[in-house]
Amino acid sequence: MRLSVIGSLLSGLLLLPSANSVGESFETEIVSESAQGGQSVKLESPLPSSESKLGEIKSLIQAAIKESPQPFSGSVILLERGKPLLELQKGEGINQDSRFVMASLSKQITATLILQAVDAGKLDLTQTLNYYLFGDAAGDNALKGAVAGTKSSANALNPSRYDERITLHQLLTHTSGVDKLGKANRFEPGSQFEYSNFGYSLLGQVLVKVNHQSFAEQVAQFATRYQLNGLSAELGSIAAIHAKVPSLAVGLQESEVIAPSDLVLDEALLPAGGLIASAPTYAAFQDLLHAGKLMSAESYQRMTTAHTEIQFLWPNMHYGYGVRINQDDDLVEYSHTGYLTGYMSMTLHYPEFNLDLVMLENLSLNLNDRARVFELHNQIRQIIRSQLLLAKAANV
Repeated sequence: MRLSVIGSLLSGLLLLPSANSVGESFETEIVSESAQGGQSVKLESPLPSSESKLGEIKSLIQAAIKESPQPFSGSVILLERGKPLLELQKGEGINQDSRFVMASLSKQITATLILQAVDAGKLDLTQTLNYYLFGDAAGDNALKGAVAGTKSSANALNPSRYDERITLHQLLTHTSGVDKLGKANRFEPGSQFEYSNFGYSLLGQVLVKVNHQSFAEQVAQFATRYQLNGLSAELGSIAAIHAKVPSLAVGLQESEVIAPSDLVLDEALLPAGGLIASAPTYAAFQDLLHAGKLMSAESYQRMTTAHTEIQFLWPNMHYGYGVRINQDDDLVEYSHTGYLTGYMSMTLHYPEFNLDLVMLENLSLNLNDRARVFELHNQIRQIIRSQLLLAKAANV
């Protein structure tokens, strides 16, 4: 698999926080947790006083987008128990069927494919990366614990292996510290959090090895199996993909002017941030995921368990597997965001209310003002949280 995209992304395409991070989003990426693992609770009916709050959420989101001082082009869908409460599209040529590069929302698909392989007995999350990529027994022909900045690292490097201690669990949780092949690890695996798109690219390589299919083929098979017809993995420039998939919204990048993005999707980017979907399709995926229909209950609990605390745009966040988790005020929230040149994204899920929001955009705002870039995302999240907390308080 060609990993040339990683260098170009690091040079500014995705503007990630470290030289190790490849692909997703600007999130100087910051992530999430779930202290309450297990399957989502599917309510048979809304909480008694929540219906009016859901109506207010819908109206407030519409107003926030309409009145936003920032340009917006994209598709937003709000669902309760899988049924649309709000479907909003704005921007030239944007409609319900429009597809978008999902940026880091792609990580939830990759994590799901990994956990399905675990359920099938093909993967062990405690096994090493080298074992799956190179067939190494633990400790054989591997990097002997070299860490960047240590005096002994120069003598410990093996140019054909990653650090022998890196496990799939650490890659899923961004705690591996992995660097390029043959380079010293960025830190002791498992000792801290550092968002790594490269780590998710490696998870894609693991899936190729154990399933004997390209990552794109696995995504296509997954989409067919679960009738996610608006989901796909495509390779090439946005212009070339648009010619093949006319429903793909051409990404626009705001700098001095708003111009078409020069984003190119290659195999390395797909698992970390390069998958394509429409908002209704991603919402359908999210509904299946949190209804427990994509993996075992044990795997879902692993995915939604807080494995590491992170620094993020939002306070008190933790990371599971491809999902951020927040439990402030006893309101459980699973989320992720994404940023690529030409595309932005956000997904929110509130299991107590079976409420989901998916927001896909084909206009990425100028990162010179990061607060401005995420202002609308923050506003919409706060609208939802405040109304749900009011509904909870009314039912105490």
